[in-house]
Amino acid sequence: MSRPLTESDLIFPTQSLSISSTLNSLKRSALSTHNRLSSIQFDADFVSSISEAYGLPLVANERCGSWYIPPARKAESVYFKSTDGHTNEWKFSVRRLNLQLLDLVGRDGGCVIVDSTRRGKSMPDALSKTVPVWCCVMNRALFSEEGVHELHTAPQAVSGSEHAQIERRIDGFVRDFLDICKPDVEALRSKIRKPMRPIWVTQTSSIPDAPPSFPEFHPIVLCTASRRVNGAEGSEGGYIQGAADDHEAWSQGLTPTLFWSHRDQLLTTNEEDLPDLIKRLVEEETASDAAPILIKPTSTLYISTAQNLNPASFDVVISCGPEPLPGLITKSKTRYLHLQCQTGKLGSRDLRTQLKRLPILETWLPPGTSDQKILICDSTGKDLAVGTALAILCMYADASGALTFLPHTHAKIDKKVIKQRLAWLTTTHPTLNPPRATLQSVNAWLMPNPSASAAHASPSPPRTPPQPAPPGRPTAASLFTALHAHSPWSFTRTLSSALPSHPSGTVTGTATFTPLPSSRPALLYTEEGEFATTTGLKFTTRMKYVYVLRGELDNNAERVLDEEWLAVHFFSESGEEGGGDGVGALFVEMDMVGMEVVDEIASVKNREQHLCGRDLYAAVWEVPVVSEGVGMRWWKVRYDVQGPKKEYVSETRYTRM
Repeated sequence: MSRPLTESDLIFPTQSLSISSTLNSLKRSALSTHNRLSSIQFDADFVSSISEAYGLPLVANERCGSWYIPPARKAESVYFKSTDGHTNEWKFSVRRLNLQLLDLVGRDGGCVIVDSTRRGKSMPDALSKTVPVWCCVMNRALFSEEGVHELHTAPQAVSGSEHAQIERRIDGFVRDFLDICKPDVEALRSKIRKPMRPIWVTQTSSIPDAPPSFPEFHPIVLCTASRRVNGAEGSEGGYIQGAADDHEAWSQGLTPTLFWSHRDQLLTTNEEDLPDLIKRLVEEETASDAAPILIKPTSTLYISTAQNLNPASFDVVISCGPEPLPGLITKSKTRYLHLQCQTGKLGSRDLRTQLKRLPILETWLPPGTSDQKILICDSTGKDLAVGTALAILCMYADASGALTFLPHTHAKIDKKVIKQRLAWLTTTHPTLNPPRATLQSVNAWLMPNPSASAAHASPSPPRTPPQPAPPGRPTAASLFTALHAHSPWSFTRTLSSALPSHPSGTVTGTATFTPLPSSRPALLYTEEGEFATTTGLKFTTRMKYVYVLRGELDNNAERVLDEEWLAVHFFSESGEEGGGDGVGALFVEMDMVGMEVVDEIASVKNREQHLCGRDLYAAVWEVPVVSEGVGMRWWKVRYDVQGPKKEYVSETRYTRM
């Protein structure tokens, strides 16, 4: 007779019942390094076929694009950021001009720009919007006499409404390019001779059998390397969409150059042996000699890493790091300056005080020695060395890039000069883009606070003092401080809907502002209230937003010493950039410059209407102009919403509790 079933026969052990553990294991397996490299190879074959089909050279949009192009076939690198194409944050970057692309386009008649994106999108915003904006700005700036050049955006990724909003900004972008960057329009126009037009290609696109002819324009083929994956990652038999994206998280130090140099070995190695192989390849690569990069348009200023540096061909070497370079202190031929800086953000802070040592170059390189070569280096060649190069370019380079080391004051250096010199660096190579903290230090040195040196200034003739700002007139910083200082707030909101599908009524409740652990000054707005509709229904409402203080060197240092303003973002657990700071996509921004004050009440509109799906949101804030010593006791915000399925007005008044 068989043994009766017991409870232990029916219930599996805990170890084998962990569905979460099993799913995580399956996901790790699907997203393995081997699967990523195999997916990159698969997509690279598609990229190569596009180059052959159009008869055009391949250009990598860094950082992702280089993984999909064998180094021997990569004609150029560019850096177009997807964030410059995010909804409501469209911009033309005067830092990332990518003018080196014009030489290639003029020589070869066009190009194929390669990028990719992870699951959830058919193409990256850099290809659907950022590059098209760049093409349109260049066309209007260089060929203005040929009429208005249309903006072309990817129809499968950009709605008509979003396209129209971007179109309205183009003329402003053109003015920024001409006024801030002051390009040689005739020289640039001579390179390409006719306008550029984007063409979008994905793995589902039809590919021409023979290279087509485009007599009216230069084709800029925007190639999304990866095919779109529907469903969860790893749901297509080991293929990973955008496998090269965010490679720092999985590559273990492997670079595109290393991958292509050892592709066959990497693809044929078992997953369990790959970490050791990659570690060995990375160590061998680290031991290679540094390759200096000449900063254009100069002819004597170079940047490199500090590994195995060969200083023999340079007259001056400047290193940034905790310790001086071994051997250089005793060199007699090479003049050596060590800027002692720690690593990371602490090093950026140290650079602010170390830059004061740069005037030694005026002694080492007097007039008549303009042909002497200068090398600047740090551990990566991408951080402190770039900041130091920027300072030298601003202090000693003229508009043509010629370096003359004469005693210099900072009086002529303003944010336009800094942006122009930044454009030189990023045009030379996309990686020469200093981090925000380093750029802040350079700006603090180049444009010191006038009040800091007022005590040492020579007497000046008396002048009429500027008129003071109206007492208590709110600034972005004062509003930001008041929102937090007087939290919590009680509020009453009236909702007036013109559509029967959306209720009207009143919401009453409380709202709090609490600081977020973000790299930017940010407050988490949390509200809870009761919504009483005009039809007699009542229910609880909860909302979260993030208020961010924007301004000096914010937005990845895109604005240099600009005015401050407040931006309202949606709340996201992971954050828009995946940093976990809670700051999600942009909702609306306060136009502090356009503030109007009537009867001691300041009215501030939003900079641009927010497009959410097919609905447009317009905002107006009202804030009292408070007297000295009296805190803000109330404030109001009104949203006007228009769309095919929404049409309502929301007015909220907040009062100090």
